[in-house]
Amino acid sequence: MTVVALVVAGCTTGEPAPTATPIPTDVLAGISVEIRQGRSTWAQRVVQVRVTNAGPGDVSVTGVRLTTPDVEGVAATDKGRILRAGVDRDFSVALGDPVCDDDAAGAARAEVDLTDDAGARSTIVAEPTDPQGHLARIHGEDCAGVAVAQGATLALADAITTSDVDGTLVANVRLEVEPVAGGPRVEVTQVDRTVLFAPPGGAVTWPVTVDTAGGAGAVILPTIAGRCDLHAVADDKRGTFFGVHTRVDGVEQPVFYLPSSEALRTALFAFIRTACGVPADG
Repeated sequence: MTVVALVVAGCTTGEPAPTATPIPTDVLAGISVEIRQGRSTWAQRVVQVRVTNAGPGDVSVTGVRLTTPDVEGVAATDKGRILRAGVDRDFSVALGDPVCDDDAAGAARAEVDLTDDAGARSTIVAEPTDPQGHLARIHGEDCAGVAVAQGATLALADAITTSDVDGTLVANVRLEVEPVAGGPRVEVTQVDRTVLFAPPGGAVTWPVTVDTAGGAGAVILPTIAGRCDLHAVADDKRGTFFGVHTRVDGVEQPVFYLPSSEALRTALFAFIRTACGVPADG
């Protein structure tokens, strides 16, 4: 990670502004920046800029800004936090609208405004590390969703039906596909299981065939409870987002995720409690 430290100067009303005192270089040298994303902020397209202080002195973060060629604008927060030596802190920033232009290129850039107890101020400018590839994944999800939306509207129906299959309670989730007039051909080829819901028989995906070339279509995803750990169910963040694999005009797209409506979430959670044998008042 390349880091550049900038001195922040104050405003002036005609008189020469005094040069701000920079934070000592040994303290700045210990600051690093990394991209993270929690499950609870995935759907909102909010990432965390993790600022780590491995230096010898405490500082305060007064602002964080993230720019990337994959989204519009600057993702920023001015929420301040003390950053003690040896500690890291996460700063959540909401990403702008996706940029799906093939010409978009370049590295992400993070700016972190810092002060210390002596009143020194500096801004760290860095290319943040992204060891888990969050920004690339988000870009893939975003642009797959954009490409698909040009040719089809995909939705999960609000209601489910249930049935007993060889002694196992199964929920039938309906995926509906409506072509967009004049748009590209969209083929839905696969839907991924979620943390909480899965196909019967231990499979991890539902192979499907829905093609807008044949008009509107729908497919039923027979679903069983993927786990009955009620703590995990209660703490769920991503269990009702279904990963969808598509082709648009014959071009494979990255996986993107269809959310469940509040009505479908309620139905699915009622189903999983029943399937796992949880009493209605449990």
